[in-house]
Amino acid sequence: MKSKVVYHFLRIKFFVSKVKSQMSIVNCSPRGIASLPTVIVLGIVILAISVSIATVSFSESFISQGTAQSSKAIFYAEAGARDALVKIARNKNYVCSSADCYSIPFVTNGCGVALEGCAKVSVSAGVGTVGDPKIIISKGQMSASTRTINVSVILDTTGYGSIATTTWSENTN
Repeated sequence: MKSKVVYHFLRIKFFVSKVKSQMSIVNCSPRGIASLPTVIVLGIVILAISVSIATVSFSESFISQGTAQSSKAIFYAEAGARDALVKIARNKNYVCSSADCYSIPFVTNGCGVALEGCAKVSVSAGVGTVGDPKIIISKGQMSASTRTINVSVILDTTGYGSIATTTWSENTN
């Protein structure tokens, strides 16, 4: 019986020592109490910096995409104006005066709904003199970007009606 009492006593002593060791873990010193708020604040600062960098990079991406589309639109407008000049050079009486009289697609379905690469051209009914020049209006369209070029064409009246002078300008409306 004495051995059972000693056994139980030792078990209780072991249990009490285990509880004390666990209680000492719970009753830690308050020296590290400032580390948790510091880690939280640093995390918030790092998150704010990351979000601002991502925002700047996305906006720069959109700006460069818009610039590329605008550059393509001006190239398409110029190509449309050059095409009209060729038509006038072949036929000095060429007229196509309705708005956006003909289109030139530069990609498949370029002049479709999405306007992914198109020039829309019209040529005025002017006779090609200084007082009444032929006016070419060419609109280059690339997605959301539209650029317009006006070309004033004066024909040579002394010879065969060849193109004597052209004045190019971009519409900034």
